[in-house]
Amino acid sequence: MSNLYEQENESNRKGKNRGSTAESLVRLLVTTCYSRIILSDASKLDKLRKQFKEMLSMEESKYQGEKEKYDNLRNIVDSFFNYITDDRVVAQVKSGKLSKKNLETNFLADIMSVPKRKFDMKDLYRSDLIASVGKNSNTKNVKMSFKSNGQEHIYTDTNGKHYKLTDIGSILYEEWGGIKSDLSIYQLEKEKSNGEVSKDLICTRIIISEMGNPKYRKAVLEELFSEENIHKSNAGIYIGQIQKRKQSSDKDLPHTETQTTNEYTYRIDDEYVLEYDATELSAVVEAIKQVINQDKENKFDDGKSHKNLGYHDEPSDR
Repeated sequence: MSNLYEQENESNRKGKNRGSTAESLVRLLVTTCYSRIILSDASKLDKLRKQFKEMLSMEESKYQGEKEKYDNLRNIVDSFFNYITDDRVVAQVKSGKLSKKNLETNFLADIMSVPKRKFDMKDLYRSDLIASVGKNSNTKNVKMSFKSNGQEHIYTDTNGKHYKLTDIGSILYEEWGGIKSDLSIYQLEKEKSNGEVSKDLICTRIIISEMGNPKYRKAVLEELFSEENIHKSNAGIYIGQIQKRKQSSDKDLPHTETQTTNEYTYRIDDEYVLEYDATELSAVVEAIKQVINQDKENKFDDGKSHKNLGYHDEPSDR
């Protein structure tokens, strides 16, 4: 979901912030629905979901020209009801561990893009994770290669938006311990809410055979391929991957994140996490640095040859 906090601040500056805001809407949602979560009143919650969306449609008709804002607010309603019907969230509410205020704070933080970007993915970079070509060499054993006529895969998300994923290359690398691995490079074409199609070069690991699994496919299309994850991770074309991982504790709830020296994870639901791996990220960054350095040596560095690799800010080892 787009960063509504930035959108609302911009609207405030321009004097356009009329009607509901993300904050006021979530506050009303929590106040109205909290007791229904405790009662596990699914039918009532479903009716409330419809009523809130009808309320927003009526409000939208009053404030013409703000379709994008109200589309986002309706998405918040759907996200909120999906969130509060998650078994783990329900259990936390029933046990009293998740109060009204905490529920409001946690959910607002999620939909306003705060927790997902609490950590900068570039912090995971460490050049020592990737083997050098030779002893005492500063050149890392990585290679970026591209191919023509890569296989195409077509998918549709739960909102009916279309995605085309084309396999166009790979990054081959050797870890410091001698293990060799690779990551795929794809061109992602994604239908946007306004009907336009965006194109991005991405590097990730996708289990194509698992894309028939609705939960895995949803995690890939709506979380891994989200605008926020692709454009705000600060890790070049590397966008992490979706991993199946059991919840480790009562605090390992959907919409929470953790970061260690070796990885970052964002809990999507009770089954899947979005994971950034330090070794994979470092390999991608090293490959991009090689391309940039080669461009400079060949005097082709006109600012265009490697701009689509998305990494302009050289990291330093920690």
